[in-house]
Amino acid sequence: MTRTLKLTIAYDGTAFHGWQAQPATRTVQGVLTDVCTTLLGPECTLAAASRTDAGVHARGQVAALTTGCTWPAGNIRRAINGRLPDDVVIVHAEDAPDTFSPRDAIAKHYRYELYRAEDDDPLTRHRHWWHPLSLRCEHVCAAAALMVGTHDFRGLQVRSDKPHENTVRTLFDMRVTARESTVIIDVLGASFMYKMVRSLVGLLSAVGRGRVRCEDIPALLSGDARRRRSEVAPPQGLTLMRVWFAPATPRLDD
Repeated sequence: MTRTLKLTIAYDGTAFHGWQAQPATRTVQGVLTDVCTTLLGPECTLAAASRTDAGVHARGQVAALTTGCTWPAGNIRRAINGRLPDDVVIVHAEDAPDTFSPRDAIAKHYRYELYRAEDDDPLTRHRHWWHPLSLRCEHVCAAAALMVGTHDFRGLQVRSDKPHENTVRTLFDMRVTARESTVIIDVLGASFMYKMVRSLVGLLSAVGRGRVRCEDIPALLSGDARRRRSEVAPPQGLTLMRVWFAPATPRLDD
């Protein structure tokens, strides 16, 4: 007999080559699976809601752990955490129906942080994109508003090896918050293409620097990705904040 646990996981992605297990490569799934199979038995399996890329962080990654262990969920969480390295931790563990799948998520919240200063901050350099160039945040906000809703985002497609990938996606909300030295971009969507959030941030950066006009956004989103006029933002500024499942109502926290 096996059971399914719903895990909420946080990790610093700096030293990981992404979530997905790969041979001879340090990944979040690989590290967790090694610990789980050692503690709970070789029949353990682990699947997550998002395959975050190398360098990307998480505060609210959700995974399903299948195991035959009968310990209480809290005991399993503490036992696993006691063997994990210090850049990953299980924040919460609870029993879930056997039918639970993280792939059934109805929404994900990603946060991207840009650091605006003449010099980079060495203490937080793995948590932001150092962006010393001037940004007109009112233009960034206006461009972000144009991206909300259901659109064809083929102009931001990164993977050329997926010609039949569905490029129509729905963004429920985007919020741009400018502070003294940072710009925080929160994105809430139903699902995302490969590196889509980082592509969105790169486009917003181009708008903020005056390289792209707000009125050009609709055409750039649905245009030819080979003619894109913006970069893909680096991974270290991106964090998976939260994953929603039905019947919850997804929304950005105040």
